[in-house]
Amino acid sequence: MKRLLPLALYGLLSVLSAHSGRSEIVDTTLSHTPLEPHLARLLQIAGCTTEISPTNSLNRVQAASLLQDCLQRQGSTSEAIQRLLDELSDELIQQRNKRVNHLDDAVRSLEATAFSPTTQLKGVTTLVIGANAFGGNSAAQRNDIRSSFGATIVGYDEKLILRTSFTGQDLLNVRLRAGNLDSNQNTFGGGGPSQLSELDVAFQQGPNPNKLGINRAWYKFPVGENWTFTVGSRVNQSVMLAMWPSVYPEDSVLDLFTQAGASGAYSSNLGAGGGVMWERGPLSISLNYIAGQGENGSSGSGLFGADAGSSATAQVGYAADQWGIAAALATIQNGFGIIDYASPFTLRSFNQPGITTGTALSGYWQPARKGWGPSISAGWGWNSTRYKNSVNSEGLVSISQSWTVALQWTDWLLNDTSLGLAVGQPIFATALKGGATPDDASFAMEGWLMVQISDSISVTPAVFYLSRPFGADTPRGTSLSQLGTLMKTTVRF
Repeated sequence: MKRLLPLALYGLLSVLSAHSGRSEIVDTTLSHTPLEPHLARLLQIAGCTTEISPTNSLNRVQAASLLQDCLQRQGSTSEAIQRLLDELSDELIQQRNKRVNHLDDAVRSLEATAFSPTTQLKGVTTLVIGANAFGGNSAAQRNDIRSSFGATIVGYDEKLILRTSFTGQDLLNVRLRAGNLDSNQNTFGGGGPSQLSELDVAFQQGPNPNKLGINRAWYKFPVGENWTFTVGSRVNQSVMLAMWPSVYPEDSVLDLFTQAGASGAYSSNLGAGGGVMWERGPLSISLNYIAGQGENGSSGSGLFGADAGSSATAQVGYAADQWGIAAALATIQNGFGIIDYASPFTLRSFNQPGITTGTALSGYWQPARKGWGPSISAGWGWNSTRYKNSVNSEGLVSISQSWTVALQWTDWLLNDTSLGLAVGQPIFATALKGGATPDDASFAMEGWLMVQISDSISVTPAVFYLSRPFGADTPRGTSLSQLGTLMKTTVRF
């Protein structure tokens, strides 16, 4: 009944405002006149106030306000209240109009300050502080690396994402990014003994730190019920795959563990390109092409040239409720740094003119309930490299492999707390041109604990270990290992 009374009041006010062509513009001079003694008495009888008497200096607007409060408290409409409604109708209309005008002003203010009716702005700011320690049996080698990369560093990564939908089903994504994690100055940016220590959040726009640039620019749209197309001038393949064959990690550390165990097939090539996805139920097929030199107008470069820095990927995937699996095949033009995470020895072979064919088999399983049971993500990659006739390929890598196994506990011990552990081998040479036997294998490991401080802020202490970052370049009879520790603070808005 209490809920019905205000509705009844507003209904009465609407009728009164429209009755006999009455204008909703109320004579405020009349409304602020002193309250008649009989109305003050009615307020007392109705139980709306006990603090006034016929001699009090209460005006009609104030009386109407008391009446509104009384209506919200009372469980029924008495005769006294009904008489007050009849005699104070103008003042009640006046107050209603004030509330409506205030609401209109608030709406206009929100509209004026809103970013865009169709564009959503998101931001992610990550602060990193950490250091590396180097071990091994060669003091000269350790000391040389420590002198260049042994300091405690502070870095950041800033992402601003603009997401626009014109139809509700399409998506235009533009990401601005800035940072100061330079690969030439610290290991977290991919410097040091190898690129394997590069963090997922490591970024710097060109040679200059703290420079903001467009890092992503692509448009995705559906065609029919089963097809989705993506085109972009700054696009990577992860957004052009109908499914990603891994649920690790929730909070990334080393970037090599974000590539589903196959850094060849799932490379981080970035450039102009496009892709198509077909989905029906849990089954999907994805095809995409990226030219890292698509903006280069020199002969042989561009979108489809022999020096386009291109990669083409095909994937077949199956994603059920708790598990998924995918197989991928990719062709990559060598010499453009498309494959990031391999031993230094293997990367030198990938920099020679030629083609690398990468295959991948990756999948995951996750429990139905969060808590003590971890999700499991695993992936294996196999790569074959052939070189142009002009290259003396003797001793270069012909076959290389990689693999990863990763566990992740979500809501571990506490809600919004996640734990992750991963181990694997970054791409390493398993066969060489000419038949020589490589000694290139190394192991990578990481562990992290992500604690959600609030809806927007998380803190992630992490540690990683590289058993042999030099790979086959490790001098005979020597050893070198790398241990990294860091703290990430991430703010999302």
